[in-house]
Amino acid sequence: MNFVWFAVGLGVLLVALALCLVLLRLNRTLAVLEETLLTADEAIRITVPEVRGSLGTVNDIAAGVNGALRTASAGAARSTRGASAAAHGVRVGARSLWSVLAGPPVPRPATTQPHRNQGGKPDGQ
Repeated sequence: MNFVWFAVGLGVLLVALALCLVLLRLNRTLAVLEETLLTADEAIRITVPEVRGSLGTVNDIAAGVNGALRTASAGAARSTRGASAAAHGVRVGARSLWSVLAGPPVPRPATTQPHRNQGGKPDGQ
């Protein structure tokens, strides 16, 4: 029975030793992680004001571009209406000139249109 207690005690000591080694390794890992996070935090604290300034500049540029696009779209709408009116005037003037130069219209002979659907019956219904 003494051997059993000796074996159990030795086993407990080995588990405790292994657990101590694992905790020491975890301590080293957490120390390195803490150092990395502190370095990253410092870098972020330096970078954030610069990014804020850049974002302010980007917002100003975006506002200017939006204003320019709004002005350009309004001008384009006006010029499109003007161009459409001018194109219509050119068409009407060309048609009028052509009718004067070509003389009276020649009547066309009436033709049947074979492509129209006549139904399926001989009377066309």
